[in-house]
Amino acid sequence: MKTIDQKTFSLTLPDGWEVLSAEDDEALVYKGTKISDYLSNPALNITIRDTDGMTFDQIMQTMAEEMGITPAPDVAIDGHACKAFILSEGGEDSLGLLYNRSADGKETTNFAIIFFIHTTQDDQEALGIVSSIVFK
Repeated sequence: MKTIDQKTFSLTLPDGWEVLSAEDDEALVYKGTKISDYLSNPALNITIRDTDGMTFDQIMQTMAEEMGITPAPDVAIDGHACKAFILSEGGEDSLGLLYNRSADGKETTNFAIIFFIHTTQDDQEALGIVSSIVFK
């Protein structure tokens, strides 16, 4: 297992997952052993943001206006519903989630925008990564 520890968050990657890039409020991780695996293997693009006092419904509305996302049925992670959406780019649909349950149980105004690349919400390793997020 590998831990990413950044300024605004940390998370744990299972064996077989690598970091393509990580910054203070963002991480791009993929399953594989070489960078080119990112092009076809499961990956997660995780960006940490502050809610700025907005509800998830308001955030979803803003994202629909600015990015053209389409709402999708909620996705359950560890028994908690997460707002989900679809982003279509270049003829490919990607599942996205708004996630704010810190693994350490702390309340926070931060949340993650997570894009599932070459995978879905049925990928247990990807869901494990999401549920390991700790907001700082």
